[in-house]
Amino acid sequence: MIPDISPLPDFGPVDTGGVLHDLGHGLFTLSCLTESVLKTESLPSGMRIRLTLISEEAARLLDLVRQASAAGDAPKPVNVRTLLEAAAQVAAQATGAAVTVRPGAAVWVVTDELALWRMITNLVDNGVRAAGPVGEVELTAEPGPPVVITVADNGPGFGQGARGWAGRGLRVVSEQAGAGGARVRIERR
Repeated sequence: MIPDISPLPDFGPVDTGGVLHDLGHGLFTLSCLTESVLKTESLPSGMRIRLTLISEEAARLLDLVRQASAAGDAPKPVNVRTLLEAAAQVAAQATGAAVTVRPGAAVWVVTDELALWRMITNLVDNGVRAAGPVGEVELTAEPGPPVVITVADNGPGFGQGARGWAGRGLRVVSEQAGAGGARVRIERR
């Protein structure tokens, strides 16, 4: 016997604020669970590194949800090289790709740290995808002025590598850069 199932009422457009609230709760739970596992003394070194990266990424995502729910963070001094090193470590652990940061002195910029993180990670993700499984991605930061961040890969060229998620990454980069007064330039090596 087939039950009589009435269609659900149309609740209207999705409540973005509610979705952000729910995402925040889920990310907070993920963060707490990860931190509890990290307190285990007998955790193997490699696992501890990966869990630390997960914990840091969950914290950044939680900050992103908080920022989207509020007015945003005020610009502050940010060490670009520290963000590049974190992005390289996350990408290398997550994908196995060879992602390196060219050595150099700290490079500081006054900006919204989370917006800069979003730009860097989207560009690094694109570089890793373009370089492929045996490719290389190199990250550099130059003090300027203006500060210049370079994400270079040895892939086949822009638009020639594996496709991402509907081109959203570069759109995010472009929007964040425009909002912060930065410029994005894509060029062949």
